[in-house]
Amino acid sequence: MNISEVEELIDELPEHGPLFIESLNLNRAVNVFRILDFPTQNRIFKKLSKAKISALINELPPDDRTSFFSEMKDDIKHLILLLPPKDRVEALALLGYPEDSVGRLMTPDYITVKAHWSIERILGHIRRYGKDSETIDVLYVIDSNGKLIDDIRIKDVLMAEPETIVGDLIDYRLISLNAYDPQEEAINIFRMNNRVALPVVDGQG
Repeated sequence: MNISEVEELIDELPEHGPLFIESLNLNRAVNVFRILDFPTQNRIFKKLSKAKISALINELPPDDRTSFFSEMKDDIKHLILLLPPKDRVEALALLGYPEDSVGRLMTPDYITVKAHWSIERILGHIRRYGKDSETIDVLYVIDSNGKLIDDIRIKDVLMAEPETIVGDLIDYRLISLNAYDPQEEAINIFRMNNRVALPVVDGQG
């Protein structure tokens, strides 16, 4: 079954929701869990085994995990402790942004490249680190200080010759969001610019 079909099954047979999640392998369980509405997530979550809870929390993408934690309110301390130290720091950082800010929606899992890199080098970089990124539709070009200077679509990378330099493909017409921007404002920017992903930056870019 597709995950959307499993979601429908959980809606039809809510009392069996926890059993469905327990029965699925971890990857499919995570993909089903993340598309459920929060009341359903919460109802299922309370009836899962400790092992499945720990596995789910650790495998949820950071932005989905932040969204879930945000809804859980005061019940998250023991859940955050289930995460390894690096992920724990990441979760607390995302939860530290105001509730209705872009920071609560962003993912820290993305791919960055440098302007002097060749397309061949980028493709090798993606093969090595792409599995840890939530999306590779867009790559982010940063300078030596980690400041964002542009973004580049994967389509442009795939269509370019291997020896082409990233700097020859970018136009420096960057659209970005600030982590403290209101979510409503971000939605409007997405719509106006017809984007599937936008970079989020801090006050220093």
